[in-house]
Amino acid sequence: SSSGPHRASQGTTSASAPVFEPAPTGTVTRSPSSASAAARTAPSGYRLVRDPDGFSLAVPDGFTRSPQEERVFYLSPGRTFRIGVKTADPESGGPLAVMRRADARGPSTNPGYRDGRVTATSHGGGPAALWEFTWNGFTAAEGPRHTYDLCWEQGGRMYDVWVSAPVGKVREAKEYFDVAVDTFAPG
Repeated sequence: SSSGPHRASQGTTSASAPVFEPAPTGTVTRSPSSASAAARTAPSGYRLVRDPDGFSLAVPDGFTRSPQEERVFYLSPGRTFRIGVKTADPESGGPLAVMRRADARGPSTNPGYRDGRVTATSHGGGPAALWEFTWNGFTAAEGPRHTYDLCWEQGGRMYDVWVSAPVGKVREAKEYFDVAVDTFAPG
């Protein structure tokens, strides 16, 4: 697979000693409120797509749908940028375990896999995991790529949304990733 909001937990205090939970580390991804989720719109330069596989999200104008086995991709012209979505039944250990297993398989699934890191986070009020890594791409012509991948459970399903892009275009890729995750809705 190639796919986070953080909120520090408020510590609790007792009369004897304060107890603080450590703040999680990682990338912050904004989650729309339930009111804005109902009125989801695409930012300028994007369009909201209602995918036949039962989800919606905003993708940049000009991106086209390309289903591939259990994944659905939205590809930029020339396939420079790839937004991927996978919907599945929940797996053992939840999103964090799923992303840690994917990270462990990284060298065998992504040529030149490096700089992989998995971070526990949350999305939509539930546990999630962010996996970020760099790899060589599938061909020399494609060149080195960077991937942002968020996995979470919602409504009895597991969702995995990611963006893969050339390493020189990570800022644009991160924007595409944030918009895809922020506008994603099942059903």
